[in-house]
Amino acid sequence: MRSIILTFLALFSLIVHASTAFCPDPKTSSLQWGEIPAPWKISPFSPNTVQGDEKTRFVNAQILVAGYGQGVVCTYRYSLGTYSIWWQTLVRIPTPSTEWNWMATNMGYLCSNSIADCAFSVGEVSRARKAKLSLP
Repeated sequence: MRSIILTFLALFSLIVHASTAFCPDPKTSSLQWGEIPAPWKISPFSPNTVQGDEKTRFVNAQILVAGYGQGVVCTYRYSLGTYSIWWQTLVRIPTPSTEWNWMATNMGYLCSNSIADCAFSVGEVSRARKAKLSLP
């Protein structure tokens, strides 16, 4: 129990500032004309590239976990298939008892509701912590 508390405190100390974020909306963001908004990037595992398609819709968001939240992948469907974008950042891991829209999976947490229902918390890490953890 003590090690769990110490781990929690250590991870909590990494995050200086947390804020709520969402996947970009394909109807109102630059995704509507085929450009990925910063700080998002095309996922290296995306089957297709981003397209400016009127029929593009949000499919799901996934928080990737490797000890602690390492990033978020947002998947979209359009007329030629699907594409995914991702944001490599520290993400707070959802609490299943209060954040019912996030479902635990083997690789992290998945939310397949609307963009508004798939909110996640990202944190900024101090420069000293970034250097110690070798984060970009």
